[in-house]
This record gives sequence, C-alpha cells and structure tokens, in this order.
Amino acid sequence: MGTSWDLLVNGIELDNVAAIKKKNYIELKVSKDELHSKLNEGWSVKKEYKKGGALLVKNKDIGDAFEDEIWMLFYKMGFKIMNKNNLFKMSHSSEYPNLTKQIDIIAIDDETCLFVECKETATLNKHKSWLTEIGELESKYPGLVNEIKKQYPNRKYKYIFATKNYILGQQDVDRLKNAKIAYFDNETTDYYKALVDHLGGAARYQLLGNLFAGMDIIGIENRVPAIEGKMGNLTYYSFSIEPERLLKIAYVLHRNNANRDMMPTYQRLIKKDRLKAIREFVNNGGYFPNSLIISIDDPKHRIYFDRAKQDIPNSVSRIGILHLPRKYQSAYIIDGQHRLYGYSESKYAATNSIPVVAFVNLEKDEQVKMFMDINENQKAVSKSLRNTLIINMNFESNNLNKRKEAVILDISQKLGERKDSPLYGRVVTGENTTTDMRCITIEYLKSAFEKTNFFNKYSKKNEIAVQGVLDRTDGSKTVETIYPFIVKCLNVIQTYCDDEWSKGSGGYITINNTIVAIIRIIGDIVDISINKNQLPQVIYNLDELFSCCESFLFELCDVLNKMSPEKRQEIKAKKGGSAKEEAYRVLQLALHEYNSDFITEDLEHYINEHCNDYNDECKNYIEEIREKYISIIKEKFISNKNWKTDYLPEELDRKINTEIINQQTKNRRNGIEIAIDEWSIIGFEDIVKIITYKNNWSSMLKSSFISPTEEKNRTDIINWLKALSTSERKISIGKKVTKTEYDTVLEINMYIKNFEEQIEEMKVI
Repeated sequence: MGTSWDLLVNGIELDNVAAIKKKNYIELKVSKDELHSKLNEGWSVKKEYKKGGALLVKNKDIGDAFEDEIWMLFYKMGFKIMNKNNLFKMSHSSEYPNLTKQIDIIAIDDETCLFVECKETATLNKHKSWLTEIGELESKYPGLVNEIKKQYPNRKYKYIFATKNYILGQQDVDRLKNAKIAYFDNETTDYYKALVDHLGGAARYQLLGNLFAGMDIIGIENRVPAIEGKMGNLTYYSFSIEPERLLKIAYVLHRNNANRDMMPTYQRLIKKDRLKAIREFVNNGGYFPNSLIISIDDPKHRIYFDRAKQDIPNSVSRIGILHLPRKYQSAYIIDGQHRLYGYSESKYAATNSIPVVAFVNLEKDEQVKMFMDINENQKAVSKSLRNTLIINMNFESNNLNKRKEAVILDISQKLGERKDSPLYGRVVTGENTTTDMRCITIEYLKSAFEKTNFFNKYSKKNEIAVQGVLDRTDGSKTVETIYPFIVKCLNVIQTYCDDEWSKGSGGYITINNTIVAIIRIIGDIVDISINKNQLPQVIYNLDELFSCCESFLFELCDVLNKMSPEKRQEIKAKKGGSAKEEAYRVLQLALHEYNSDFITEDLEHYINEHCNDYNDECKNYIEEIREKYISIIKEKFISNKNWKTDYLPEELDRKINTEIINQQTKNRRNGIEIAIDEWSIIGFEDIVKIITYKNNWSSMLKSSFISPTEEKNRTDIINWLKALSTSERKISIGKKVTKTEYDTVLEINMYIKNFEEQIEEMKVI
C-alpha cells in the first residue's frame, strides 16, 4: 500500500502511454464469444480477425477524455515524468502511510512538480459548490508535497484544479486562491492548448511563469555582463544572454480570457509557422543582430548593478555586472517573443547568446507606447489588440474623450470576458477567433454604447458639455456603474429569450446587429424611465432605475420572441455601415407598436420622417416640377436651331443622341413607330449641367429660375435639382422618401407657383 511509485513513467514508456492517451477512443480485443455482448455495450468493430474475434473501439467517457486531454497538454509541454493512468495514488500522511489520495495527473520536470485534479460535466453548470472538494485538496496538499519530495526533491510544487464546463462561483475561486491552488477553466485550457500548438515544449516556460510568478528559480545563474545607459528619462541595461536562461524568467501575456486579469496583455499569440522558420534559421547557423526589448519586474527594487572598477571617464554609459531576478515571470517581453521562443528547442539554446535591452519597472503605459511605436507600421496588430492598447493607454488620459473611449471599450471587453456576463464567450476579444457562438465584435458594442446617454459628452475645451446619466467622470467608477447595470438588463433578455439567445449566429439575437439594437434600446428605456418617473438626471440608485426599466425590458423580450421570421431574417441579412442602424429601427418600432409609451424625441422624429408614405404624392409633384423647368429651358433654347451644339455640354448632347437611338431600336423591335421627344430624356442632373454650362445661367436662365423678390442664387437651384433627382431615384427603386425630402419637394413646387403668379401679375400691370 502507500504511494504507487511504479505507475510513474518516463522515456519510451511515457511516449507509449501518450500514444494511447492522444486518441479520443479506447480499444479492446475480444473473442468471438464476447463480441455480441460488447456490441450491445456500445462498442463498434474496428477490425475483425481471421481466426475469430475482433478489435473494438468506443469513445472515451467524458471523465477519461478530459483527464487525457489535460495529461496530453503537459506531455506536449515536455514534462519528463508522468503517471501511467488514473490509478496512481499517493500517501498524504507520514504517520499513516496507507492513507492515500488518488491523483488524476502528476507532471514532473527537473524544476517543478504539478498535481492536477480534473472535474468535468457534459453541459454547462454554473451552480455547483466545490466547498468539500477544495477543502479536501487544501488539507491533503502539504502531505502530498512531503511525500513527493522523497523521490523528487528540490522542486517547486503546485496543485491545479481543472474543470470542463463548470463555471466556479467567486467564493470557490477565492477558496482556491487562498489555498494557493491554481484554477484552470475552459479558457485557460484552450489557451495553453493553443500555446502548445504554437510553441511546443516551450509553452512550459509560459505555464511555469504563470504558476510560480515571483517565486525563486532553483539553481539559475542570474549574473550577466552589461552596460548601463540612459534613454530619455529611462535607465536601461544592454547585455547578451543565453536564450535558455532568459526563457526561464521571461514571459509574454497574450490578450486572452485566460490572462484577462494580468495586465498589460497586449501581445499577439506566437505564430507556429513563424516560430518553426526561426528555429530552422537558428539551427542552420542564422542569428538576429537586433535586440529583444524587455521590462524587468522588480517591485522591491532588489535588482542591482555592480559597476566595473575601470570606467571610461565622463561617459554616460557604465559597464559592470547586472544581477537579474532569480524569479519566474520577472522579465516581460515587450518585443522579440518570436526570436526568443525560436531558440526554445534549438540546438543553440544553451550555447548562443542574444542581445537584450532591459528596462526596469517600466510603467504599463510606457510598455504599451513602446510596443505601439515598434509595431506602428505592422498590419498584424489586430483590431482587438488595438482595442486593448487603447484601454491600457487612455483609461486615465487627461484627454476626456480618449478616456471615455477607453472606458467604453473596457465595458465592451468585460461583457465578453467576465463570467457573470450573459455575453461571456460571445464577444471576439484578444486572440480568440470568431465561431458560431463567439460572433459579436467589440467595435459593434462600442458603437452601441456611444449612441446612449450613459456617458458624458465633452466640449473641445476638454470640459463636460452634457452630463451622462450613468457617468461618474472617474473611469473605474463609471465601469463599475454601467457594467453591472447592463449585465442585469441583458440577464432579463437571456432568461426570457433563452432559446434564441443560445443559438449564436444561428439565431438572430446574439449577433452584432441585434445586440447593438438591444443596448441602444436599453439606453432609450433608461431615458424614458428617468422622464416618466421623474428620476434625477444623474442616477446613483441603480436598483431604483432597474425597477423602473424592468417592465419595458419584459416587453422587449416579448417583442423579440414574437418577431416574425421575415423580420428576423431582415435583421440578420443587413450588411454594411447602415445595417446596425436599420436593425435598431426595426426593433425600436416594434417595441413602440407594442407599447406606445416607448417613445423618445428621436423615435418620434424618425416615425415622422420615415414611416409615412409620401411617394405617390411626391412623384406627381416631381413630374410637374421637371416639366416646368424643361419648359423654361426649351422656351429659351428652341429659337436657336443649333441649341444642342451651342447650349449643351458635349457629353450631354451625346447622351441625348445615344438614348434616342436606343429607344428607337427598342420601339422597332416591338413594332412601334413613335417619334422620340428629345426633351423627355433630360433629367434633373442634366438640368444642373445645362445651367452651369458656359454663360447659360447669366445670359438666359437666371431670370426665369429665380424670383427677384426672394434671396435665391444659382447654388440654391442646383441643390434643389440634386434633391429632386435623389427623391426621384428613390421612388423609382421602391424606397420611401423621407418627410424632409417630401417637404423639400413641396417647397420647390410652392416657389415655382409663387414665381409664376408674380409673372402673371406683372403682365397685368
């Protein structure tokens, strides 16, 4: 009894175990007599044997599959000693050696030892409490460490609690943290799997840096010859170091859910193809003369520099020995991650050296600025990465508009990354890729929040011009106010529209267009509720505000659930810059139709502008106006037999002639012989060309287009003609003219009538 040391394997035996664990199924050889019963148990035949019997296969159950997934993760990272199967157990009591605990996974290398407890479920579970399990791990952990030290001393030890599809509550997360037990959720596992896929065994450096951040690395030589210098107001050290040594203390934080609380996380995920190419380049004798840029984390200011006795007098730079920290995750790579990790599995990792420029305790905003300056002209910096940079750089900016943008981006990012958010895992952030479920972008969320009255509006003088109803002026306080309120509102919609909400891009709610519309409508609901309930214009009691908004939110859910298939498809199908605005109006109008109390000044204006049909009446007026303008021009031009040559631009003359030929050809095909009126071909845009050609306006047309009693000029007439052309075109393709466009047509028509009446009066006189 006691610890089953015999179940720990290494070398070829470890590789053989990995060959089995990497498969997503298990195999079983059975005799002919056993075959029937095994098939009834869910096995299927992979291969039949000539002498009878068969090789059967079956998918692993979810528990074994998840344990093997995590086991393979650490195997690919290069841990040298691991458990053969999940029968491995260890004694956790020196007094009673037979008291043992089964260990799902154990992974050991030369410097560290990891224990892993795996918990998994087939469907998402947010409600399970892990008090008992965490308590057991915490109580047995010291005994397990004492036991493993007997065989594998002088290492760092860590317990990991890994879950699949369980979302731990904050109490359980805090318990694990207090017990110094690391927590791997779905995102953490996915991140390290992606990292292993890109880095191979070098991903272990990232893992150990995260697990043992700030802890001493056993046996590392930390001294390097260096030059101390000044760059602006910053002190830096220039030195060369073996990649293998730097890899142990260096780290890169990629913008990913697994690292969302560890800032600054602005690096791009290391690219596998690029890394492979660098590794081959290095192994073939290649080298990189440009320096890596790092920031050494030394919060207690213990780093020191031994100046050499022989310095150059009056030199700004000094030579000496720099003592680097002997700690995991103490050197942040600002630039050069591919070059460093390219050495990770090369034959020169321990014998070559690479140049480094190191700053000490470089401020976060300085790191980000330096990264942006270096990568300024590189297209590889993605939108989501730029968003993170903006948050980091501008969250406390003195420019209030920049600060506001950073706050809005931070709220948008949190909606996708925080587990208490209904949009958790639905927003494309960091290095995450778009999927059927993760299909909402931060840019769309930002555009929605910018349209609400939640935030302050600032003048050009960097002062508050309009106070936002939920803005606290302080960035952090504003986030802490708006984020939970939006989460509470979205929770209502998720709960009562769950079927459609869960479909992702397969549905019509949790997509860019609709989520933008929903957030903007929540903004409308807040504005309406403030006015209706006579709440203060700056809200501090969010519970009271939510209570006032709740009935509208329920009605919004009803509208979303009852939306017709045609309208749903209309919202989904809309593309381009106007798509989110059109989707917002569809939903806004539907809610207004459901409850007429849902009305804002903006919506009322939109209804007046866009929801009445003015087309038929407008079309008649436009035709009358065109005939009157053409008659004016015709009257002035017709006396000249060469009017087309003298008064029309050449391209317009060609257009008229071409159109006449086309219409005549078409008529002949249809057996029609009708003379073509060349004046009928001239449209409003053509009239603009006529009145701006040579001296047509001043010599012939001005007095017939402009009333002497009104202050109009040629530009006014041109603008009118262009407006008429736009309205005519919209009507021809079946689009509605707006109230404003209709009013413009009425204004032009009335102007012409008044002008005609003035002319008649003058004739009488």
